[in-house]
Amino acid sequence: MVVERNFAGDPHALHGHWGPPTSVANFCEEDYAVTVYIGEFVNTFTNLAYVYWAFHELLPGESLLSTTAFPNLALFFVGVTSFAFHLTLKYATQLCDDLSMFWVCAAIIYELYTVDQPTSVKVAFGLTLTAVLGIISAIHCTLYQLWLHNWTFVLLVTAIWPRVLYLINQKFQGSEKRYWLQKFRVGGICFLAGFVVWLIDGAACGWLRDARGYLGLPWGFVLELHGWWHVLTALGAGYCVRVTKQLTRGSS
Repeated sequence: MVVERNFAGDPHALHGHWGPPTSVANFCEEDYAVTVYIGEFVNTFTNLAYVYWAFHELLPGESLLSTTAFPNLALFFVGVTSFAFHLTLKYATQLCDDLSMFWVCAAIIYELYTVDQPTSVKVAFGLTLTAVLGIISAIHCTLYQLWLHNWTFVLLVTAIWPRVLYLINQKFQGSEKRYWLQKFRVGGICFLAGFVVWLIDGAACGWLRDARGYLGLPWGFVLELHGWWHVLTALGAGYCVRVTKQLTRGSS
């Protein structure tokens, strides 16, 4: 799709360590502008925010490999795969990034929709969710496009927030209810803010590049808005994982 490739062809794009970019998505940060070893410098390292929140939201005694920490593990892989994508700007690493976004949502959806359900329901729901998302993932891997990824991600996120609100209203009362609603609200605001800066990054790229050139380094990094998308959505996802684990703690 042309709209996702409208920032390809930067002066250093063909001379990077990883070779010419092949990804469908190519964001406003100039390719290989900082070093020949990193495709998009800011967009690469801001993914460490996902890694940080994956560890930050572990409960006492948990590790990423704990059976209760699947959402944390999924969030960790979002950070790792997105890091690899922005580092190399290759289609294969972009696919890994795309699919990791699917599966972190799926991990949260599974926890939310199987809370307090018997094992048979959990197994059936998990297998169905895995099969459906597996088919979508397979189709996405065969198509050189982003529309299927974008719509699937939107639908997955849309499945999360009403379930969270329902469970908060069912499980909590009074000040405790207000506390967790506030946490979830903060996470939602962060995610929406990230989406807004992601849109601006694409719509106003020319102006942003001119402004970054005027400011110079390191101040120009502040206007790398896709990097802010990473930071803000990592924060929002971290809060969502925290609320989800509180709602599903002790589920049979």
